[in-house]
Amino acid sequence: MSVNNPASRLLKIIQDGQKQKKDQQAADAWAAILNVPKDDKSLLLSRVGQVMALPGAIKGEIEQLDNINHQLHLKWLPSVEKSFGILNLQIQCKQFIERFNAETIFGLEVCDDALGRNRPEKVADPGSLESLLKDVNALIADLKEDELSPDLRDFIFEHLTLVKNAVEEYKIRGIRPLEAEVERLTGAVARNPQVWIRTRETDLGKRFWHVMGNLAIATTIVVGQLQIGHEVFDALSPGDGTPPTVQTDVEVNINMLTNDFDTDEKSSGTLPKPALPNGYGKS
Repeated sequence: MSVNNPASRLLKIIQDGQKQKKDQQAADAWAAILNVPKDDKSLLLSRVGQVMALPGAIKGEIEQLDNINHQLHLKWLPSVEKSFGILNLQIQCKQFIERFNAETIFGLEVCDDALGRNRPEKVADPGSLESLLKDVNALIADLKEDELSPDLRDFIFEHLTLVKNAVEEYKIRGIRPLEAEVERLTGAVARNPQVWIRTRETDLGKRFWHVMGNLAIATTIVVGQLQIGHEVFDALSPGDGTPPTVQTDVEVNINMLTNDFDTDEKSSGTLPKPALPNGYGKS
């Protein structure tokens, strides 16, 4: 299953729930499904709340499609909303998950098919997300020991936390929160270029921009085509110490990232792992 729309994400979560032990507490089942520590109840409630928002997201996406019967495609919605309405983390898992019968699953599959063909979202590589989260967690840990000025520490910590949450919630929310963080960070640098210069004066700051550059690449690469504004690489890629500028009217063709590939790779129709732009990641 290509998890490229909210219907496919909800289906995947339900399928994972159906694999859980039916007699265990719902809280334990949800913690396993969403990869949340069992003892972090606040985080668990937050993530479950995001799952409960998926039916509304599916409805919104389906209603954007023309030439289909919206009411027919959303016939499953009242049943699912009722199921989420009675959700209690203290009940047994089976009391909730067994409410998703074959008719409900079929309805979600129909929506998944329609959205996957007509309104697909980009899908991030799982290995890239795993590596990104590992780097982000390492930076957060090192940030506690690094002697940064309070304003730079707060800036880096805020953006690392947003990326961490977006990666951990990818199973529920998809790629859009990660894309939003790239845009947020690019805008922050455009408004205050000095923060880019000052953070680059530290080893941890250089690592931060390297990780954010990898985030920019991970959220803009799709099989078959790539369009990414110069501002992303200007703002997020290490350069020669010159403050970045934003040029929203210029786009970079995929060949600018794939010029290290041979002709056979380019013509194969499959996008290999991209080479970083010249000078990227170097001090």
